[in-house]
Amino acid sequence: MYFPVYIARRIFKSSTTGYSGALVKLAIASIALSVAVMLLSTSIIKGFKTEISNKIYGFWGNIHITDTHSTRNFELRPIDNIGALKDSIMTIGRLEYNSARRGEPQIMKQTIGGVASISPFITYPSIISTKADLEAIVLKGINDEYDQSNFAAYVREGGFIGLTDSVASRSIMISEQTANRLKIKLGDPVNIHFLQDKNQIKRRVKVAGLYRTGLEEYDKKFAFVDMRLIQQVVGWQEDQIIGYEISVDDKADAEPIADYIYQELLPAGLYAETIEEKQSSIFEWLELQDINETMILFLMILVAIINMSTGLLILILERSKMIGILKSLGQTDWGVRMIFILSAVYIICFALLLGNILGLGIGWLQKKIGFLKLDEANYYLSEVPIEFDLGSILLINLGSILVCGLFMILPSFIITRIKPLDIIRFD
Repeated sequence: MYFPVYIARRIFKSSTTGYSGALVKLAIASIALSVAVMLLSTSIIKGFKTEISNKIYGFWGNIHITDTHSTRNFELRPIDNIGALKDSIMTIGRLEYNSARRGEPQIMKQTIGGVASISPFITYPSIISTKADLEAIVLKGINDEYDQSNFAAYVREGGFIGLTDSVASRSIMISEQTANRLKIKLGDPVNIHFLQDKNQIKRRVKVAGLYRTGLEEYDKKFAFVDMRLIQQVVGWQEDQIIGYEISVDDKADAEPIADYIYQELLPAGLYAETIEEKQSSIFEWLELQDINETMILFLMILVAIINMSTGLLILILERSKMIGILKSLGQTDWGVRMIFILSAVYIICFALLLGNILGLGIGWLQKKIGFLKLDEANYYLSEVPIEFDLGSILLINLGSILVCGLFMILPSFIITRIKPLDIIRFD
């Protein structure tokens, strides 16, 4: 066995006893806690971003196709519902695309999947009222092509509006928040008021379902209806819509697929954009969470380095006699330093094992039980989300070993100052 490795293992086994024992135990505890915090923070931030993103994708899909002149204040500017266009979009599978920026050499990549579904939609501002109260709302008109599975997880009571009849459905799905404000429940009738050409048009509908996404901006404003109801009020034909909502197999493919649709398939006057582009403010806010993650990782690594350096210095000072004897027997400074660096690495690995058990254990319990709750009004989620990522877990562990191990080289320099003659004379 390699001599420094043998001695390092012996030091590691006896490092929790003697004068240095308390400090080594403290270093192990601090590193374990630091690793647990890093694992949990990474898993929570990734889970938070994924959950919020999935809610937005569930509500809007991944890509929208609209008129190029349409504004985002729900101005009605219809486009034709073209069956051939939808068929061509649905045939999109894995695509090759250039991922390089403009002016850079081509870097060809391939999408993970293709288009999963496409459905037309209409958005229209209106007022919903009961006998006691009223409030403004935006109607999202859908038809039987809408992929209800994307939104099914957020339906709390009842279900989607009926969309299979030959006539327009007189039902509506509203949020729990809207239902609570208007003091209505499942099955209650409500009135929808449309303003068309300065005239008020009223339609009576029944509450068929209640949903809750936790995104207050959506829950407060939107309700689902049969798009034919809106078309009849506005005076549109059945093939006139506001746009198309597209869902893709993998959200990472949304941008290249949107570019392909816009450049290759869309007629003049139509534009395809991803939901990240259309709802840029909320996605930019989600990206800012990476700064918090970076700061937490940096601080936890710093705590681990400081505590491990302190523990290593105490180990060296406590074993100065052993260092003097090894040097007098011909061991080089670097050979002795390697012994203590390896001892520190053994201690770090043991602390990492404890940190992984603690961090991943808490994360697993939270994922299964959900004992850590959140205020949904402020965080858009009712409990702390957890999403484990194998790459991040391995990177945290390997990075901790590498960074802490390299930083142990500096305190080991004190070994070069220890002279065998002084140690033997002192004894």
